[in-house]
Amino acid sequence: MKYDIGILTFWNVPNYGTYAQAYALQRVLQQLNKGKDVRQIAHLDRHHFNFYYDKKAYYRECPIWKKSFWKSFFIKENRYPSKEEEFINAYALIPHTDNICDNNLKDFKFDKVFLGSDIVWDYSIKVFNDDPLLFGQGFDVDEVDAYAASFGTVPVNAKVPDYVNSALKKMKYISVRDERSAEIVKKITGIKPPIVLDPSWLWDFDNDENIIKPAEEDYILVYGQDFTSVFIENLRKYANESDKKIIALDCNEDHYDWCDKMIAQAELSPFQWIGYFKYAASVATSTFHGVTFSLIFNKKFAFCKTDFIMAKVDDFLKELKLFDLFDKNQDDVFGMLGHNFNYNYINKIIEKKRTASLDFLRKVSCD
Repeated sequence: MKYDIGILTFWNVPNYGTYAQAYALQRVLQQLNKGKDVRQIAHLDRHHFNFYYDKKAYYRECPIWKKSFWKSFFIKENRYPSKEEEFINAYALIPHTDNICDNNLKDFKFDKVFLGSDIVWDYSIKVFNDDPLLFGQGFDVDEVDAYAASFGTVPVNAKVPDYVNSALKKMKYISVRDERSAEIVKKITGIKPPIVLDPSWLWDFDNDENIIKPAEEDYILVYGQDFTSVFIENLRKYANESDKKIIALDCNEDHYDWCDKMIAQAELSPFQWIGYFKYAASVATSTFHGVTFSLIFNKKFAFCKTDFIMAKVDDFLKELKLFDLFDKNQDDVFGMLGHNFNYNYINKIIEKKRTASLDFLRKVSCD
């Protein structure tokens, strides 16, 4: 099978931010390449897949590399846990290839493959299993490019595996999502790549026809993990004083009894998830895409930072003049939610970055 453009990211991963960036990049690339066949590449390494889904005997009995498994993967059946079914149905809405694994990889041909976004290049994460396809190696493809790829937690001075060095040197166009990744690429190729926006910023989610408005109104939205006890205490006080309910969206089988309502992943599609951000009065989060969608919808938000997430957003927050707000005291919920977010300034900076990011995609797509 032959396709014009393939996009390789984390396919079928049950994570809302991962889904949003995959959906956005596919739609934007399709807009920029009218008349061409743009598809997500339906591939996830077996170890990575099992990290999320190998909790049921069904998955152990159907090895991921068997075509019979893949044929059944998108079929609605009662044996699927509803959490997985919610995401399977959502990913099925994104135009994609047939499922690709080592055994049938050579059956697929691409003119171009885009790698990214997300931390697809963080080879230090064991569940990614050093998958060479995340670096474009193994495809029958004329050109491999990268959009907003990230090395995640990999230090700039880390020893880079040979397959990573070789793959990056063969790519034609590379862009990354953060400064650390740019420095690693420069160390390998000798050229510092442009830093572009996460794909979520490129798509107009404000007017997306698939976004679902929640039934609840005037609520504080909570999304993330690793909230400190002091942060939680302060958020509860803020909610009580502002007479607002706290609604939490399940990040990873969370059970937050300190929230007024907890919505499990089994009850929440990605488009409902985005809708809760869009219509929230304010947001409390500890995740990269929690910060992203708070900014996209111009919300006041409290960010309970961790080193893992700050490594992804610190430079971006500095450009938006928000770094000090979240860095000084991660538990100061009143200070953060009471802050005067200057969205006139923030949106101007982001619009400039969006234009540059779209220009990069347009240039690479048409070259």
